[in-house]
Amino acid sequence: MKKHLLRLSMIAALAASAGFAETYYFNVPFNFVVENRAVPAGRFVLDSSAVSGALLIRSDDRKSTFAVIGASITSEDGGQTGRLVFHRYGDRYFLEQVWTRGGAGHQLRESAVERELVAQGESPASKNIALR
Repeated sequence: MKKHLLRLSMIAALAASAGFAETYYFNVPFNFVVENRAVPAGRFVLDSSAVSGALLIRSDDRKSTFAVIGASITSEDGGQTGRLVFHRYGDRYFLEQVWTRGGAGHQLRESAVERELVAQGESPASKNIALR
């Protein structure tokens, strides 16, 4: 009986934690950098984990998969749709933030290259891409 209850408890805990994960789809028409990783343009899948701040991003063709951990941020407007926010310096793009539904966001670390551009006095423009 105890084994049965333990199994049921474990299944219930896994099911509950799976309920917090969300999957999003997006298309990026340009090459970009996430933290210090160069990523080619393409279609991607984003899985937000039940683990706070963890994001798993993989290319639609499954050739590229990586995890990022960002600092949690919130939006005052409640964010009804998800979006990615990129910093653009000329033709170079850097993923800065990931926003999921409900105003929950993740602030990603700047790459070494972006820090260098900022130190040289470059100012970024922002580019948003919607999550589906």
